[in-house]
Amino acid sequence: MENTIILYPAFLMMLLTFYLYGKSYIINLKEVKKKTLRYGYFKAYQGESPEHVEVLRQTLKNQFELPILFYFLISISLILNNVSKPDLAFAWIFVISRYVHCYIRLSSNYVPLRAKIFQIGYFTLFFWMLYILFNNL
Repeated sequence: MENTIILYPAFLMMLLTFYLYGKSYIINLKEVKKKTLRYGYFKAYQGESPEHVEVLRQTLKNQFELPILFYFLISISLILNNVSKPDLAFAWIFVISRYVHCYIRLSSNYVPLRAKIFQIGYFTLFFWMLYILFNNL
């Protein structure tokens, strides 16, 4: 198996992040034009803002929390030059969980379901880390 195949889920994660940046920019611009959001809000992200702006901001911020471990595990897999089918499965499960998590957060934002999806991603990374640890090092 070609090791670089592990980059497909990584690129899809990056695409999600870029999408959220773009969506955030457009939404923020609209809210500023409607005068429901002041430019001063962006100095320290303090003050009043519409709830959907905060939800989107938190969703974008989340892309720099748990996914950092995902990118690290991708890097380790490439450095070890040993990408396997389980590595790919772990990577794809995590990416799918992040897309579903974002969809829930930006639509219904139903916290119990969102929490379950988060746990799937969390434990996927945890077990992937153990898999790498016990099978490669």
